[in-house]
Amino acid sequence: MCGVVAASMTLAPVMADAGCFTEPEWRAAHVKALQLDLQVAALECANVAGASYTNEYNSFIARFNDRLAASGKLLRAHFQRLYHGSSEKELDIFVTKVANYASDRSMQDMSFCANSAATFKDALAIDTPHLEDAALLHVVDHSQIGEECPAAPAAKKSKKVADAAK
Repeated sequence: MCGVVAASMTLAPVMADAGCFTEPEWRAAHVKALQLDLQVAALECANVAGASYTNEYNSFIARFNDRLAASGKLLRAHFQRLYHGSSEKELDIFVTKVANYASDRSMQDMSFCANSAATFKDALAIDTPHLEDAALLHVVDHSQIGEECPAAPAAKKSKKVADAAK
């Protein structure tokens, strides 16, 4: 997979036009990015002595299976909302580009496999209810995801009222 992933993308993190994401969709996209980062590390380092993360990746998937499935549903809903009949194709393009971006980063870091130990340690230490928050912190370059939709004027007004009441 890594060879195909690497061969199909340049180093630019520009994403397909995924439209803007609602806040829950945006969080779900970050969860997907975290999962793909871990998947790439597991694949890239599988044959590196002392840096094979297959068991750690499988533990992450098992531990967060329900949360990953819920995030996947939110992502599917986002692409269905924007692309209707071609939503699966557009979702596949998005996921492939996020995975390619992770793969590109792995190829640029000569210590990628050694450095991935800390990434897995952090990922496996996430409290289940905080997966989305941890994913937001994990993704440093949010351009790989896309943009969060601006809040509606009514929502901004309600937030200002709520903040003023504090």
